[in-house]
Amino acid sequence: MTPTLPESGLPTGTLVLTPAGERPVEALSTGDLVIAVSGTAAPFQRVADIRRVALAGPLVRIRAGALADGAPRQDLLVPAGQGLLLDGALVGAGALVDGLGIVAEATEPGREAILLLLAGHDAVLAEGAAVETGLPSPDAAPCLPRAAPGGPLLALLGWRAEAMGWSSRDATPEPAPAVGTLRERLSAFPLTPAMAPALPLRPPR
Repeated sequence: MTPTLPESGLPTGTLVLTPAGERPVEALSTGDLVIAVSGTAAPFQRVADIRRVALAGPLVRIRAGALADGAPRQDLLVPAGQGLLLDGALVGAGALVDGLGIVAEATEPGREAILLLLAGHDAVLAEGAAVETGLPSPDAAPCLPRAAPGGPLLALLGWRAEAMGWSSRDATPEPAPAVGTLRERLSAFPLTPAMAPALPLRPPR
């Protein structure tokens, strides 16, 4: 029995690039050609097997353009364990969640994904983003090393999120500009002790 990577796969409706154009992942069949993008094997590979897998953990929403220009072209939903081909390594989608361009979402009960297996381990383009396919056999080595996201990659993703104008859903709102006199602002601050009332000036005798 061919093993699956934990919590990986593409939800139905995800468009995968083939030599004949993009097709929904659920419309692919065994023997169909897809475009492989790891660079470690032939650019065209046949689908060796297709499996439906249950999604038990959270999903990760990668917003359009969060990874690079046109990657993905529209929001891409993947399981947290789904590998993405970035900077010459396979990085888990869950490790990239920043609450900005890449956010976690709850999984609907009973939701399934399609896991593609090719003759050799590789990555395909899904909505314009390079995503890992399943391991073709228990002893198969991954096409590229698996790695945690490094500082430069995280900085690049953060820069893209800022350039796109995304903000964190749970970010603390900026305080309103202060108004009023200094005495009014200080007396309104909860940690400021009560101020003595101003005494009228007495004319000198």
